[in-house]
Amino acid sequence: YHAGRWFAPGDNPLRVGPVAVGSIYQLPTTRGGGRMERWMVEAFLNGVMAAAVRNPATGRWEDRVISGRSDRAVIRRLADDMRREIAVLRLLQLDDEAGDMNRPTLPDVCR
Repeated sequence: YHAGRWFAPGDNPLRVGPVAVGSIYQLPTTRGGGRMERWMVEAFLNGVMAAAVRNPATGRWEDRVISGRSDRAVIRRLADDMRREIAVLRLLQLDDEAGDMNRPTLPDVCR
């Protein structure tokens, strides 16, 4: 919940992100051979906002970690549990290429 820049549009008060944790993607293997490997989305990372604030003591610009800025995801290869980071935008591109427009369902917050 409270996804950053990439969240499902429309009536979405909790800003649910467009990719659900647990989604499985087919990605080409890094070892060559043209094989596809199955990866599962495990988590989303906080983002770093470059040059977010100026330090009054040093006069230099400093980066800040921003929670809920889910533009990077951690995915796990199902074959051997290897983990890596991937851009959420790349996952959305894979959804578009596959023709999968199913986004996570939004919770009913009216109750």
